[in-house]
Amino acid sequence: MRLPDTSEEIAPAPRAGDPPEQARDRGRSLLRRSARAGARLADHDAGSLAELLQKAGGTTSAARAVAGKVLRYAFGAEADGAQTDGAGADGAHADGAPGAAPGAPAWDAPALAALGIGAWAHEALLALDPGVSLEVAERAPSADDTLRLVLRARDGALIESVLIPGPARTTLCVSSQVGCARACSFCETGRLGLARQLTAGEIVDQVRVARALAAERAGAPLRNLVFMGMGEPFDNLGEVLRAIRLLTDPRVFRFAPSHVTVSTVGVADKIAPFFRGARAELAVSLNAPDDARRQGIMPVNARFPMAALKEALAASLPPGRRVLFEYVLFDRYNDAPEDADLLAAYVAGLRCRVNVIPCNPGPDPALRPPSPERLDAFVARLSGHGVTTLVRRPRGRDVGGACGQLAGMARLTPPAPA
Repeated sequence: MRLPDTSEEIAPAPRAGDPPEQARDRGRSLLRRSARAGARLADHDAGSLAELLQKAGGTTSAARAVAGKVLRYAFGAEADGAQTDGAGADGAHADGAPGAAPGAPAWDAPALAALGIGAWAHEALLALDPGVSLEVAERAPSADDTLRLVLRARDGALIESVLIPGPARTTLCVSSQVGCARACSFCETGRLGLARQLTAGEIVDQVRVARALAAERAGAPLRNLVFMGMGEPFDNLGEVLRAIRLLTDPRVFRFAPSHVTVSTVGVADKIAPFFRGARAELAVSLNAPDDARRQGIMPVNARFPMAALKEALAASLPPGRRVLFEYVLFDRYNDAPEDADLLAAYVAGLRCRVNVIPCNPGPDPALRPPSPERLDAFVARLSGHGVTTLVRRPRGRDVGGACGQLAGMARLTPPAPA
């Protein structure tokens, strides 16, 4: 797949500072008005595509069969990490479907007919755009080989993703919104406010672009997805779940569900719907051992305090599954040995592990990373309580690609005149 690329610097800046409810409403409006969810093939998983084909006149069984066949045809070669040879099912070369890259399978009536798809389905399918909707606006390689990407959507919105190579597999940090309404004080994205939601197709297209880049770099294959980029995934849960279902479909992208992790700030009432809607792992951004300090840096705690969050997790966590708690460590704010004791007491009774993350430079200069000694002492104290504890070392910090640093539109938007 050839990557669309551009260096043009456009797109209006999002409005920061909106109240969360107003920002979310504006985001939903922009999703309907600008991104046109459902207008692209990648906006559909097998179930929603089958529903569309039933409305076009197919029986339930025929619609399901065609949906699976079409998704495998359109995206299956990408799932293999292979280039197509430019020929469609009928041997004809692609003639430029909207947004399609050279070498993509043909997307026309003869190609569909060659797949054995009846004419009854052609109009509905050909109304869907199979191409990649995101252009690469900026690539920022880090000294540690992490690659921060700024991707431009068709309406000009800018989205950031981060490609993180590893020895056995490469990880992609995926965004779910343009900006974020949750306003966590340590997060650059939260300072932007919410501009709009991403469609399922725009989420999937981050993976399509990243998979091609990972193949170009000839490193470990892209096998791991973490929804820890821009936005709160649970505030866009329908599109996130549809994208996950397509990405984990064994006929299409074939990501293992255990290698897909969705991180939330703790929107407790969406935990049960998340587990019902997708087989993926859950991470919860906790970041403090008590309500007072958590609410000081994470406004969501006012709506969903820690007790309610724990209750929702205990009630919804599927058998045999564990939740990952993310705990960003701030110097002399939440990193004392006594804080580790409180954290251990909070997670007691939950099947979990804790990922301790020394904070990265962000919008609040008062929130600084702890010294290595305080970090080690905190981890040792927490582990001493029998809590499975991991430390996430920063990746991509020098290019603004580490946890809490994704600034999206602000990257390529010129500053306003003084």
